[in-house]
Amino acid sequence: MASAGACMRCLSRLPSGTGAAALRSQRAWLPATGRALGATTTYARGKRLFGHTSRLGERVVKPPKTVPAEELTGKAGASAASNVSHKAFSDVAFAFDIDGVLYQGNRGIPGAREMLRAIHALGMRYVFLTNGGGAHEDAKVRSLARRLGMSDDEDALRGRVIVSHTPMRGWADSVKEQTVLITGSHPETARQIAIEYGFKRAVTPADLIHANDKLYPFDNLKESLHSQFRPLPDGKSASSIEDAYSADVPADALRIDKILVWNDPRDWSLDIQVIHDLLVSHRGYLGTVSSKNGDATLPNYGWQQDGQPELWISNLDLFWKTDYPVNRFGTGAFVEALRGVWSAVTEGAAELQFHALGKPSEYTYEYAHERLLHDYGDAGSVNGAQLQPWPSPPPQQQDGSSSSNEGNVDGTRHPLRRVYMIGDNPESDIRGANGFAPADGTEWKSILVKTGVWRAGTEPSHRPDVVVDDVVDGIVWALRNEGVDVTRETLTGGGGA
Repeated sequence: MASAGACMRCLSRLPSGTGAAALRSQRAWLPATGRALGATTTYARGKRLFGHTSRLGERVVKPPKTVPAEELTGKAGASAASNVSHKAFSDVAFAFDIDGVLYQGNRGIPGAREMLRAIHALGMRYVFLTNGGGAHEDAKVRSLARRLGMSDDEDALRGRVIVSHTPMRGWADSVKEQTVLITGSHPETARQIAIEYGFKRAVTPADLIHANDKLYPFDNLKESLHSQFRPLPDGKSASSIEDAYSADVPADALRIDKILVWNDPRDWSLDIQVIHDLLVSHRGYLGTVSSKNGDATLPNYGWQQDGQPELWISNLDLFWKTDYPVNRFGTGAFVEALRGVWSAVTEGAAELQFHALGKPSEYTYEYAHERLLHDYGDAGSVNGAQLQPWPSPPPQQQDGSSSSNEGNVDGTRHPLRRVYMIGDNPESDIRGANGFAPADGTEWKSILVKTGVWRAGTEPSHRPDVVVDDVVDGIVWALRNEGVDVTRETLTGGGGA
């Protein structure tokens, strides 16, 4: 475990990128209650006290009684499930990253399966909070189950996955009525998910190059990666504009209201071209160029000041962990490439303005927190078929107001005292947990594992409350920190030793 003295952390800035260049440009949508929506990433936060300790006994908050270790084993069954009344099990929760925490590549972390079954039997609340995306949440459950050797419909997994774009489920219906451009690793799959979320008019880059063969001169992938396409919505055209600088826009011209980067795209060249075209356009009409671009009298030198579509990035992870010995580029790398092109286009005069979801965005942590508050965690309460979108801060509307999509939530909330975030990436998992202070006063603590992106022996860019070998040791540390008498062996029944 890493050891350090207690320190005061004052969060006055929470940039949402994962690389230095990405940190300056993102505009975050903050929770609607008690926080102001702003045009930059800068906002004030109160101070939080974190204790960094190498000993489990330091600053321990104990429940009324400890729980015998034998009741935490998988063999305890009903005995373990009967202890949901204990304070440590009813008001403490966990948020697990997935890649590099519960598995590496196709291999599950030893003991992770048994540990998940044990905390589920105890009725504890937890979610899987990943920056992965591009697939439906149920597909991520199936992938996780396969790697851990579990059943797809096992309650210990089902209905608990939050991927990078899941918070979009809770966006206002008025936003979902807009025309959005969706891009990602598998654009057609992303579109199908967006439609399932409620988006009515979803367009992909493939739709555009099939609708206008002049839009992109390098169509090598048109019949492979981009072979799946659909007609543009409402009979709109991607080729009706002939003069890019004319103020006379044809009635059938396609207008894009939002750009949603679902996850890391595969064809960076096409996607950067199309995103650039929309960000320099007049009010999002594809094929136009705004007369305000480069106007030094306007904010940001006139760039993105003419009603262009909002750019949303599902996560900003620069790297992620696979079976390959060197970390692989993630969505954050695509954003850095886009930023580089934008800097060249604007001659360095303008910052690329965008919004970011995923960790460490407070928007995503707020969403995960609401999920935990609405799931009491008792056995059988989590059923994927019954889950509804949870309340989240909706995106701001064009007129500056905000709208809500909370009508389908019953509003029942079960308070939490503490949430432990277990992750492998200091820039997203640890940073997000350290900086998150929900309005209800719940404390979030961070646990860094050695099985993923972070390389043991180096100083984490954001210091966790503790460093442990793997996720099982993380749960052991957290439960003992709550006064629960448990060891790795008893938690896993010997399966993760």
